[in-house]
Amino acid sequence: MTTRTEGDSRATAPHPATETRSERARLDLGRAWDRWGITACLVVLVVVGALLDHSFLSLANVQSVLTESAYLGIVAAAMTVAIINGTFDLSVGGQLALVSVLSLLGYGIGGTWLAVAAAVLGGLACGGVNGALVTWLRVPPFVATLGMLFVFRGIAYLLTSDAPATLDYSEIDSGYARLGSTLIGSVPLPFIVMCVFFGAVYLFLRRTAAGRRVVAFGSSPEAARFSGVSATRVRFLVFGLLGLAVGIAVLTYITRIWTADGGTQDGFELRVITAAVLGGASLRGGKGSLVGTFSAVLLVTVLNNLLVAHGVSAGAQQMVLGGVLIVALSIDGVRSKYAARLRALFARRRAVPQPG
Repeated sequence: MTTRTEGDSRATAPHPATETRSERARLDLGRAWDRWGITACLVVLVVVGALLDHSFLSLANVQSVLTESAYLGIVAAAMTVAIINGTFDLSVGGQLALVSVLSLLGYGIGGTWLAVAAAVLGGLACGGVNGALVTWLRVPPFVATLGMLFVFRGIAYLLTSDAPATLDYSEIDSGYARLGSTLIGSVPLPFIVMCVFFGAVYLFLRRTAAGRRVVAFGSSPEAARFSGVSATRVRFLVFGLLGLAVGIAVLTYITRIWTADGGTQDGFELRVITAAVLGGASLRGGKGSLVGTFSAVLLVTVLNNLLVAHGVSAGAQQMVLGGVLIVALSIDGVRSKYAARLRALFARRRAVPQPG
């Protein structure tokens, strides 16, 4: 504890060496959690799963987990970029439902190529609509994407008013149906697609001018504007990337499920945001980790796999997912609080005159 002695201003300053050690310890702990925390949690969860169920690490179950993680991971990677940029998209669940319906209808009309085109172009169109609402009409992202969540699901219901869009069982051997079940060696093709997408997004953020603008705008919007970064173009690009991610994700999802309507993957948007925030993205913008998101996607998928394998009800699964989201947001809040406190400590230490 420091004391104040009249006439001695230096007596109010904490010992620099002691303060520096404390600050560095906190910084090191925060960095260690950001880098390895979620991965460590994933390892612990896998060990627990293996102890509870001897078939958990079987090749078939591992392939199932990797396949199931693909569509979530693809969209979570794009959502991480959006959160780094200082925004988010609550409509990705509605987009997934609508684009799945469009892809299945496209296959019924023109086969595999039209189904793939419908998925990709449909996703881009959904992202473009969100981008236009946010950038041109100046609707806040929360309001715009929440409203479009219901609009997209409503359109999907209208397109499937009589019955859900389905892929006939006779088409099980078609190239389209095999997209979601093909193995490359022993690795599921959807998981490979997810890994490639993560790599592409990483290169986009690190190696392209557009990616650097996305990060710069999220870190300091005012400074980015003064540097000539167009907020409209950057934000529109982010929503376009989210739409593209949904289109690609649909091709890894619907080619396994073969049926879709307006209720497909209800609550998907919360799973995506949970994975991104749990992986280290801050809802305040300017911060995120694709490596962390990748680990968080696997963690959420493994957790869901364990819950299903042990007969946990759908309602209880939703409660667990909600709890994980709360924990993720709490970690983000605590991390931000300590970061602000450490910045204040560093500023105060620099302002204190040093003895001698």
